[in-house]
Amino acid sequence: MKLTIENKAKLEMFVALFQLLKNWGSYLSLQFNNEELYIQSMDKSHICLSSIVIKAAWFSEYVVDSPTNIAVDAANFATMMNYAVKHNHMEMKVDDISGPDKLCINLLNNTEAKVKDNFDHFFELLLMDVEHETLMIPDVDYDVEFTMDSKKFGELISELMVFGQNLNIVCTEDLLELNSNGDAGKLKVNVPIDSLNEFAISEGEKLDISYSLTHIGKMCLSSKLGNEISLGISAEYPMALKYSLGEGSTVSFFVAPKIVD
Repeated sequence: MKLTIENKAKLEMFVALFQLLKNWGSYLSLQFNNEELYIQSMDKSHICLSSIVIKAAWFSEYVVDSPTNIAVDAANFATMMNYAVKHNHMEMKVDDISGPDKLCINLLNNTEAKVKDNFDHFFELLLMDVEHETLMIPDVDYDVEFTMDSKKFGELISELMVFGQNLNIVCTEDLLELNSNGDAGKLKVNVPIDSLNEFAISEGEKLDISYSLTHIGKMCLSSKLGNEISLGISAEYPMALKYSLGEGSTVSFFVAPKIVD
């Protein structure tokens, strides 16, 4: 198995993704097949699930001779990825030469872009022996779906977190309202429907549902995953937050609603 990324913007996306996932659990399961890299991770509280599909065409080079599943320490992998932003070329591989129990990560600079004090880095990360069960995620028709600027959504979530731990969403055909309240007071944000990039709701639907702000905050710590974020909300299913990485590649997060007594 070998993959490379030579596009600086994509490399920054890749790094941002694993920085976001590093605190979800102790390890990450990476599943490689001929068509894509698939990553699924459950957070420690079992409230959030990530489902990440990165197509072979997204990478500068992607070679998988046979399906390969590996597990790596999440924190150590994120630490190594941190160094990648200083470079413009990353290689990741598992092969018999280095040993089938190691993931090799080479961070390089193109010859024309070499900087005097920016040296090539070569990492080896021991693979973990863990049993990982991949969960099936059904396709869902959500009652409410909307898309907005990811940076703006992240700013709104940060503001709401100041005032409480829960996010209450009220949505109708004419209204999108975000609420939080706590000891510091209460904040209500009215988001104009015409400010959204896309908006769809079932006819006559009124949705009133709450989620953990802390968990949603984990999912929008970085706007580098994409300029837009899409949300799907329904009373019967976890909320979906999705970023498009381009070329059919997606990052999806799912968070269960709060149980209201």
